[in-house]
Amino acid sequence: MTVFRTFFVALIFACTSLTACAAEPGATNTLTQDLSHDWRFALTEADGIEREAFDDSDWRVVTVPHDAGIEDRPDGSLPFDPDTATGSASGYLPGQTAWYRRTIDLSEKQAGGIVIVRFEAVYMDSQIWVNGAYVRNHNYGYTSFDADLTGMVKPGENILSVRVQHEDPASRWYAGTGIIRPVTMMALNPVHIGTYGPTIVTPIATAETGRVNVTTPIRNKRGEQGNSTLKTSVIDAEGNVVSVNEVSVNLDGSDDLTVTQGFDVERPNLWSTDTPYLYRIQQALIMNGKTIDTSDQHFGIRTVTIDSKNGVLLNGNPILLKGGNIHHDNYMIGGAGATRADVRKLELMKDAGYNSVRNAHNPASKATLEAADRLGLLFINETFDAWSVPKMERDYSRFFTADWKADTRSMIMTSRNSPSLIMYSIGNEIPEQNTPKGVKLAKMQAEYVRELDPTRPVTVVANSEGPKITPYFDAVDIAGYNYRPHYYIRDSIEYPDRVMYGAESYSASAFEYWDHAEKLPAVIGDFVWTSVDYLGEASIGWTGYSNGYEKLAPYPWHLAYCGEIDVTGYRRPQSYYREIMWKTGKTRIAAFVKHPAEGGALPDRDIFPKPAYREWVLPDVHPSWTWDGHEGQPLQVEVYSEFEDVELFLNGESVGRKAMGYDTEYKAEFTVNYAPGVLTAVGYENGEKAAEWTLETAGDPASVQLTVDRNTIDADGHDLAYITAELVDAQGRKIYDPNDDALLSFFVSGAGDLAGVGNGNPVKPESFTSGDRTTFNGRVVAVVRSTRQSGNITVRVASNGLPTKTVTIKSQ
Repeated sequence: MTVFRTFFVALIFACTSLTACAAEPGATNTLTQDLSHDWRFALTEADGIEREAFDDSDWRVVTVPHDAGIEDRPDGSLPFDPDTATGSASGYLPGQTAWYRRTIDLSEKQAGGIVIVRFEAVYMDSQIWVNGAYVRNHNYGYTSFDADLTGMVKPGENILSVRVQHEDPASRWYAGTGIIRPVTMMALNPVHIGTYGPTIVTPIATAETGRVNVTTPIRNKRGEQGNSTLKTSVIDAEGNVVSVNEVSVNLDGSDDLTVTQGFDVERPNLWSTDTPYLYRIQQALIMNGKTIDTSDQHFGIRTVTIDSKNGVLLNGNPILLKGGNIHHDNYMIGGAGATRADVRKLELMKDAGYNSVRNAHNPASKATLEAADRLGLLFINETFDAWSVPKMERDYSRFFTADWKADTRSMIMTSRNSPSLIMYSIGNEIPEQNTPKGVKLAKMQAEYVRELDPTRPVTVVANSEGPKITPYFDAVDIAGYNYRPHYYIRDSIEYPDRVMYGAESYSASAFEYWDHAEKLPAVIGDFVWTSVDYLGEASIGWTGYSNGYEKLAPYPWHLAYCGEIDVTGYRRPQSYYREIMWKTGKTRIAAFVKHPAEGGALPDRDIFPKPAYREWVLPDVHPSWTWDGHEGQPLQVEVYSEFEDVELFLNGESVGRKAMGYDTEYKAEFTVNYAPGVLTAVGYENGEKAAEWTLETAGDPASVQLTVDRNTIDADGHDLAYITAELVDAQGRKIYDPNDDALLSFFVSGAGDLAGVGNGNPVKPESFTSGDRTTFNGRVVAVVRSTRQSGNITVRVASNGLPTKTVTIKSQ
């Protein structure tokens, strides 16, 4: 029997010592240090590398997050391997063994206190040493873990060593190799705020009142006795102190204490997808008149309820989840979770009309979650793609039995404080889903998640249906359906208390999925596979999915090519259709042309005689009216619009006018005999022209146009700028041609370095790091990273036969 549950999801967000937060002047023995720079790195294996005296002077110096798997090999060859064990599942990019070493400096007081190094993620099978002494290992490549160096370090220089071992086949997508997320060292007073910070809950969030409850763990690692004070302040976005509470903490020698404080915020600014207002919590732990630890982080005030009758209510207001799935990789820089790269991915989604994100199929980075908080994107965070039964020989199933609890806890402790987070997923398409063992494991994990965070529902994602999956779904609170919209109506009748959503859906069937979400209250939204394209699962958006994870498409295929936003950040046609279908009001009409030769330079879609799944495959339409050699031939033009009528014009002459709307799924198709010029789609509202979309024939390439996503970046050695280079003709019209092959060379000088370059071509393996890249559809995108020196970054782009172009970015 299905148990009816209504979920009240209260906000939790707090500062941790990780994000934190240096103590005030005069503080004793407290330090939070970014350890992202000055790592020495090598793809090597030898005895004694972990030793303090090992000579690493000839190793390369890198900044983490770092992915060794995306870089050219030491001999200059490309990183791709047609014979890798994971095949096209990893985009023919193999796993490797790598070592990282760096120095950490400690004062005498710091070395005598609590010293913890937090790794946000290392992919995978990592081992940690300090000064040649073994500290610990960590298996999972996507969860945060601490290396406790207390008692193992000394004043002055200490050598931290990390071994990474990524053995194939380990993943169904490209995972990367290395320290893929940030590293931080915390040197703490023996008495300190718990390193994952306090828990903040807002059980009341209305226009009149916001109730903020703060529960703070105090760690007393040396059994200190006496009194201390915890001062907690609520601060609004303008820097005004809203409320202050001080409480005396009696240190009675216990290892762990918990302090609870409450605040009332009058007329709060509520966090929502439209107005993601963020407050801050500031804390100071004071002993003997000195501040010995602090914390400082944003949070938001909001409530969420979810049930099968009302769907999702955010602050009491109904909202449908306009969602997209993302993987963790960042294409040009591989699996490296650089903060700006993770933030940009979500900015692209928000700009395309999404209001929700599912992080598949592993825990998200801190930067991704914080971007969702700031942008106003509701979030599903997911633990695993496999439990005890493997999908790939060397995947997480090797560790699940021993590690699931620690890895689940890590995900929750690092994400429970995000105002964007609305549910936890415990697994995706788990092989055990239709078995008694799978039900038992689902119940076990769901109970543990609720124990750690009772304020959010638990979901699991299945690719099965009917009575056989019912016990599995009954183990959790919300049912995630992968590619099964045809069961929504039946299941909403048979299981009236079940809350459902499309955890993954086919982009080509967007209307069908969204129609159910709009009509059925129990279907709370839809998450397309996928919103942003990614490395690995190669060609599923072009040829479909064949049987066997490692045999999707032959080399040189390396991109999934199913993203509605491509790997460089370019919006593909289906992205505009989805935005029009969602009626965001931003894009209301768009027109695209079907390629007359289906794909041009891309291989024939029938690589496989009988592909198992073709539903990911999108229409081969393009934003171009440049089709040399097809003059006079009929071309198919697809128009997407939310208007009641659309009319198509070629060079000012009407080609035809058609009614559009729900019954046409907001689409219309026209046949147009090609002639160079201007193709314009016009939308009419109440009989009047309301908006238009224009495609114009371009001439031969005459120049390269450079645009930068941000003209000023931080000189912190982390920040990134994305430079888009596009071919244009003499009139400045962009050239979109799948068959173009202009080679662009990027040269970076000044206060920055080239971090990566890519073009989105799924079948042309080229270097991500050399600076040379061939255009695809007229575009190449480069990523530049700042150094730690202020100044100008100059990016020069050269191409044979075209003028050299230069752009300057300020780093400060």
